[in-house]
Amino acid sequence: MGILETLARSDLDTMLEQIGRDYHPGALDALTVADPAWRAELERTERDVGSLYDALREADVTLIRWRRALTDLTRLWARVGEIDVRSGPVSLSEVA
Repeated sequence: MGILETLARSDLDTMLEQIGRDYHPGALDALTVADPAWRAELERTERDVGSLYDALREADVTLIRWRRALTDLTRLWARVGEIDVRSGPVSLSEVA
């Protein structure tokens, strides 16, 4: 599980704990009857949250790829520190 997925899972767990504390048996059915638009909005929002959760999981994959690419770039640029330039650059006439 990646960083963003872990954060999202924590947010969901917190929400579920709160709902679990506040929920009364039969409340879902009663609210659906009293306000059918609420139920439609709930279902739409749950779909949105599911899509965004999937997007966060994909972003975790992108973050992993980013870190690997940055590590590779850092490794490549680190080579400039390994070159001894004190003797100066070699000119073409010195090679011939």
